Amino acid sequence: MAIERAEKIELKERPNRKMKYFIDTHDKIKGSFPAGELSEEEFFAQFGALEAACPQFAVGAHAAHVNLKDGKAFCFMSGPDEESIRKAHEAVHLTYDSITEVRKVTGADMRIKTSLSGGQPK
Repeated sequence: MAIERAEKIELKERPNRKMKYFIDTHDKIKGSFPAGELSEEEFFAQFGALEAACPQFAVGAHAAHVNLKDGKAFCFMSGPDEESIRKAHEAVHLTYDSITEVRKVTGADMRIKTSLSGGQPK
């Protein structure tokens, strides 16, 4: 899988760099999503091409949340930096509106509140 390959490349070629998480956005209105309505097959082909390009940039394409009718997509990616995410997109001629570094937060992370000073659950 592309994610596993990207993580292996990151560990082997960039041992001192940690993976970070990113959300990149694509919007038909802003010109970063294909005009017209994309079929599921066409979208899967584009995302598959991105996944295939990711390992050469030490990037992982984890998920895409898409609304094909409205022409919007939000991709969850990981990599050493924003530049690597950008290069993976450019390698497959996939435009984007923005790339934003995010923290990976799950429901479990949000259930227990801790104080910043003591680290004890409230």
